[in-house]
Amino acid sequence: MRKKLVRAAACVLSASALLTACSSGETQEAVDLTSLTLDEIIAGAQEEGEIASVGMPDDWANWAGSWQAISDTYGISHTDSDMSSAEELSTFENEKDAPTKDIGDVGQAFGPMAVEMDVVQPYKASTWDSIPDWAKDPDGKWTISYLGTMSSLQNIDNIGSPITTWQELADSDCLVTIGDVVRGASSQMAVLSCAYALGGGIDNIDPAIEFFKQLAEEGRLDTADYSQERMARGEVDLYLHWDYQTLRYRDMTLETNPDANLECHIMQDGPIQSGYCLLINKYAPHPHAAALAVEYLLSDEGQIDRARGYARPIREDVEIPAELQESMIDNSEYEDTIPLTDNDAVSEICTEIATRWEEEVIPLMG
Repeated sequence: MRKKLVRAAACVLSASALLTACSSGETQEAVDLTSLTLDEIIAGAQEEGEIASVGMPDDWANWAGSWQAISDTYGISHTDSDMSSAEELSTFENEKDAPTKDIGDVGQAFGPMAVEMDVVQPYKASTWDSIPDWAKDPDGKWTISYLGTMSSLQNIDNIGSPITTWQELADSDCLVTIGDVVRGASSQMAVLSCAYALGGGIDNIDPAIEFFKQLAEEGRLDTADYSQERMARGEVDLYLHWDYQTLRYRDMTLETNPDANLECHIMQDGPIQSGYCLLINKYAPHPHAAALAVEYLLSDEGQIDRARGYARPIREDVEIPAELQESMIDNSEYEDTIPLTDNDAVSEICTEIATRWEEEVIPLMG
């Protein structure tokens, strides 16, 4: 259940209502992390001794590696509650009088939303200047730490030959596993990828909606969650997700079934690329530990941890080790990627995708 854009009404949970709620009741005073030295942050974090994250599970983009490194280096214990981006922000808001969570990782569109809701506090890591301007809030209230590119995991035994474009997918008869488009970030980005491929884009998803309506009418849409068990049973032909997840699922399947004929490919005619934002709860009970986590996650070591989980580090000055590159999708498939750098536009189009999917595509699925 991870990374999931939701319709504005569901996701923002009525922004005006939340903002009103922020003005009532007693809340924990946020520490001014921006005024502290790194040594002070480390000392404070070690005194706190623990950190609680949301939406940062071990099996996503190798979070496990980073949490272990933080524990080994600083003696800080970690727990995570896996939840959607929308749920992360609502948790920060709803728990403000008795907070239990410190840090979260949300879809790109949710960073600005968190600022609007006033549920995050600023912190700029020491590597701040090496992060692109479009990938960070100017005040440090959110920072994109890694990127994914829309891809597919394919069961070649089922579909015959690899599919690398949306047009090839249209011409095939394979079942398309896309997940929950109403609530899932990666699922919504798959629809946007299709829009780009068919002549639309960030301001026009009509071609993609028509494409998926046709698939729905043909009985070729699978909105169930992906699992290794389903892949092993031959229930999955082609699964759409970020490259770091399809590659991980490939590896997991091959560990248990080395003979599985699986391939991962970037959708060449709609290779959109998007990121996820680190943010610190305004009411974090362990704010120093949260800031130290951000510091580590944006360091060279933390960025390479993301690469070990097949995600693309946001910092271009970090060199990915050659042995990691060899297990990734070939670089030639990334030559024409479409970076999504207008966060407001992404948020708006994802709201439209969720609404139109529910109103126009789901009724055709029978």
